[in-house]
Amino acid sequence: MKKQDMELIMYHLVEVKTKNQKKEFLTLPALLYKVWEEKNWIGPLYKDTRNFFSPKKNPLLKEGESNRWLLYDVNKHLIGRIAAFYWRKSQEEEDVPTGHFGFFECTEDRKGAEYLFKAASEWLSAKGIKAMKGPFHLGGPGFFTGSLTRGFFEPVFGMPYNFSFYNDLFIEYGFKEILKSETYKIPLGDSPNWQFISKKTTNLYHDLRYRIETYEPKNCEKFSKDFTYIFNKTWTSVPGMAPMTLKRAMNRCRRLRPILVKKTILFLYFEDEPIAFLIAVPDIHQVIKKFKGKYNLIELLWLWLLVKVFKRITTLSGLIYGIVPGYEKHNPEAVLLDSFKELLKLYNLKFNELILSRIGDFAPGMKKITEQLGGEIYHQYITYQLLFDEVEKKK
Repeated sequence: MKKQDMELIMYHLVEVKTKNQKKEFLTLPALLYKVWEEKNWIGPLYKDTRNFFSPKKNPLLKEGESNRWLLYDVNKHLIGRIAAFYWRKSQEEEDVPTGHFGFFECTEDRKGAEYLFKAASEWLSAKGIKAMKGPFHLGGPGFFTGSLTRGFFEPVFGMPYNFSFYNDLFIEYGFKEILKSETYKIPLGDSPNWQFISKKTTNLYHDLRYRIETYEPKNCEKFSKDFTYIFNKTWTSVPGMAPMTLKRAMNRCRRLRPILVKKTILFLYFEDEPIAFLIAVPDIHQVIKKFKGKYNLIELLWLWLLVKVFKRITTLSGLIYGIVPGYEKHNPEAVLLDSFKELLKLYNLKFNELILSRIGDFAPGMKKITEQLGGEIYHQYITYQLLFDEVEKKK
């Protein structure tokens, strides 16, 4: 029997179509991380994952497609999963037509991982696509993007967690690193570091052309417009970030409303033009890890009580920030963070630390400020790219 035929017997790959297969796609990660006793893994909510693959719930899929696969071993045990997707607008903006992969989970099985990568790449290739990036997520903006390579601690809300050997599986198959980013843990107690930052912002505070606004739920549409404008100016050139639309921004605003704290979401304006934002929310991963993927009325009520009433969460997750290019010389990062700290003090908000995500060489100003504030790297993530032609050459 040929080696290839033996491999076909050892593995069974299927597209996700049936109700039971969709359920297995959701529950596989919990099974894998339990077997490997990875206590720091926190599972995403099942409802979110289901919505990400629904064109009715996810606007990105209205201008693109997605597909999912499950991998079983010779004993019919589920050992892996992957998803592939693309949206047409992204194809127009890339030099090489590029799709994305994500939701990758697998046992430490190089050959099994190859079957999953091959399924995703061949499906995208049939659509005329020449490369794929990931791990990527169909949520956004930038939710659960990248593969964890350093700092295997509990992730903050919005950031992924994975086995360390996944990076070896990516590289062995032919993926290349295209982006590195970090999350920084910044202490929020009073310190000389914060006083130093405050002094840097004095001139801007006296310039009446600038103003700071904090998020108000009743003005969701207005802030969503400003967010969309800044986001598209800032992030669309960074791998793993899909262009934002007003509809997506408003949808995200409504979905996050139960956990939003008004004084931890800041927008900076220059002569009425939105030029920067910082969005931080309570790190609800401290709570939802107990939900085990469920998110119904009881979980929603419990989350609301802990965030808004009992205020038990002491860590803030800095989901994302944005600075319109051209304004960096005015130190908008310092203004956002200094104002953020002062608002916490003014409104007696009891948070001990801010874990700010997506810091990297692509954002030197924010990286410098976080380090000046005593921030330390907490997690490191890598986004990979696979060029299909290079894989064919290796064969």
